[in-house]
This record gives sequence, C-alpha cells and structure tokens, in this order.
Amino acid sequence: METYAQHSIRHCMDMIAPFEMSKGHEEDGQLQFYQFMTALYHDMYQRPEEYMVFPKPYEEYMEKLKEQGAQREKEHVTNARESTLRNTFQQAIQFYASCLYRIGVNSKGIENQTGALMIQKEDYNDVGEQMNRIHESQYNPRRYEVLEKGGIRISERGGIVYIVHREYPRMMEGIVYLCKAPDSKYRWMNFLRLDFKNAYSPIPTVDDICKTLSDRSSKAVKRLEKSLSGMKARAKIKPLRGIVSDFKWKVEYAYKGKNICGFYADREYFMLCIYFNHFQNINGFAKVLYEEDYDLLRWFEKQFPERLCACPNNRRVYFGGEPRRICGLSNRAEIVNPDDQDMDRAFYVLRKYRNIGL
Repeated sequence: METYAQHSIRHCMDMIAPFEMSKGHEEDGQLQFYQFMTALYHDMYQRPEEYMVFPKPYEEYMEKLKEQGAQREKEHVTNARESTLRNTFQQAIQFYASCLYRIGVNSKGIENQTGALMIQKEDYNDVGEQMNRIHESQYNPRRYEVLEKGGIRISERGGIVYIVHREYPRMMEGIVYLCKAPDSKYRWMNFLRLDFKNAYSPIPTVDDICKTLSDRSSKAVKRLEKSLSGMKARAKIKPLRGIVSDFKWKVEYAYKGKNICGFYADREYFMLCIYFNHFQNINGFAKVLYEEDYDLLRWFEKQFPERLCACPNNRRVYFGGEPRRICGLSNRAEIVNPDDQDMDRAFYVLRKYRNIGL
C-alpha cells in the first residue's frame, strides 16, 4: 500500500508543470534539470528511505490514532504530534529542491568552460546552515551523499565552490535560469514546479493550473471561468509555498472589488467556494431560499462544513430554522468534488446572492 509519505511524493510529481522551455533559450540546460528532478522524485517514491524520507513514524502514529478513535474533524482539533511528524517527512521530501534553490539564488552564474554553477564558499556554507534548521537535520550529510550518488560533483578553487552534474553537464543552466528570475512571490513556486515557461512572467495562468488537474477538475474550472466570463471577474492565484500533499492550488475571483468565489484543487481534489463574507449574510440568504426554493435550501445547507469547536470564531447559522455551527472565519459554501448538477446550483446561488443577472 502507498504510504502517506509516498502520496506526498506523488503529489510533487503531479504538481510539476509539463516541460515547456522559455522563449529564446536553448533547450539543453532547462530540459536536463527537468529530467534530473523528475527522475529524483520517481526514484524517491520507489525508495523513500534511501532519500532519508521515513514513512514509518507517521504511519504508525496515524494507525494508533485510528485505533483510539481520536480523529475528530468536526471539533477542528489541531494535533501537534501529527503535524510535526507530517512536517518532518515533507521537509525531507523537499530538502533536495530547497537546497538546490538556495544554491541557485546565491550563485554567481555559470562557468562557460565547464558548465559548473559558481557560488562563493561562504554563501555555500550559509546554505548548509539554513538546511540544518529542518526536522531531522542529522540526516543531511546522507542527503548530500544522495545528491553525489545522483551525479552531482562539487569542488572548490580560490574560495569559489563549483557544482556540476556528471551526466547532465548543462543542468546548472536550468537551475540558474529559474533562480535568477525576478524576485517575486512566485519564484519559489516556479522553481518547485520546474515552470520555465512562466519563470519570468508576472503570474501563472488558470490554464497552467488546469494542466496539472484531472480531466474532471479541469472541466469544472473551465465551466467556472465560462460562467464568470461576462462579469469581468478577476482571478487571483495564490503562490504555492510547497508542492507536497498539503498544498493545493488556491484561486479567488474578485468582482467589483470583492472576492465572490474561488477554488482549491489538485489532481485528486476539487473544492468550489462561494464567499458570503459574514455569517449573517448566510442567514439572510438562507431565508430567501427557504421562501423561494426549499430543495435548493437543503442542498445549500450541506455545503457548509459543521464545526463543533469551542473557539471564539465559531458561529451558529440557520437554514430554515435548523441551526448549524460553522467557522466564522471562512463564511463560505464549500462544494467538494461537484458534479454537473452541483455546479449548476452553485452558479445559480452565486449569481442570485450577488444580484447578477441570471
């Protein structure tokens, strides 16, 4: 069976962009880095322990929780132990990309004769210090050995560290291209996704997102975009801080200065959101549906996850006299993996609530 750590590695592979080189640049360096990283993730999936990714502690803890019946989603309990174990293996998965990214950002460019990446020794040492701040950093020396076994060669001359790959002699060009892109909130994301096409663009596009989704989710996104096309709604794409399994695409659509809807998505999951901004707005719209369309009200009610936590942001809303406790920080309908009928209802609710012509 696939472990959760392997699931996270597979998620990384799913979130990588299809290879599309940047305009006006030779393919070799970019393609070689793309091939190196995708091969690394594929091998890591098959042999996680060889990459110092240890699935067992998390699997054993989650099995113990299951036996105790301790998972209480509606109570919205944060489990610090579960979070630490998950962060531990996820940081190990992203160690290799993170290390190469930090080296690339601090590099002085490529040596023409050898194709080696050049970085000041003190900057290279600083990268090592930064990488020692992750969980289980005691395995870092063995992680560097993994990179060495994978073909990376490191040497030093005159205070400069030279890094090159044995089989991919131009690979460092791909690293430097991504890392020397204009500093923006998307640069790290573009590096993780090996997105050479968008590395120097202001933002990715929704079409780029669809290339990483399942056909069903991609179809849902395109239906959403088509439904909003006449409204001049503007898409805002949130940057990914990671590409392991906790990270999904988040897109929000703004209309007349307010976020009205959005979605979270990856290859296995799609959630359409309709924003109501305040819990009293949910109450008011539920009253409208109660008077006009009771069947739609019952569907509408099911799109608000019940939260039984005792936090101060918990709110009570009413759907035709029936109370439900929700998170007052989100105040949104959450339509998970919608079918065509769900999408039709969601668009109707959105347009009716926002008083947009139906």
